[in-house]
Amino acid sequence: MGLHILTIVLLLLSSPAISGFTAAPPTEAALLGGTILSIDQDALTLTIRMPSGESQALPVINRRLLQGLSIGDHVSFELDEENRLIKITKLPIDPAN
Repeated sequence: MGLHILTIVLLLLSSPAISGFTAAPPTEAALLGGTILSIDQDALTLTIRMPSGESQALPVINRRLLQGLSIGDHVSFELDEENRLIKITKLPIDPAN
């Protein structure tokens, strides 16, 4: 019986809710939009003007993501936790409108 109580106490103490530790939420990619200002195939970067007016050169994780894109295209995109483009979708209209 003492072993059962000890096991239950150890299980309760190891529980994140009881011990005060909680699991980190899963990281999700950020979904953003903007207009392509430049494409650098050699450096694998895409410069995008955000709806706020600022522009940012972002690294692309895979050359295939640049296929079919042109300067002036309106796109939505996802960034990973290291601010690298992991997904790009061409939009029919400007995302700021």
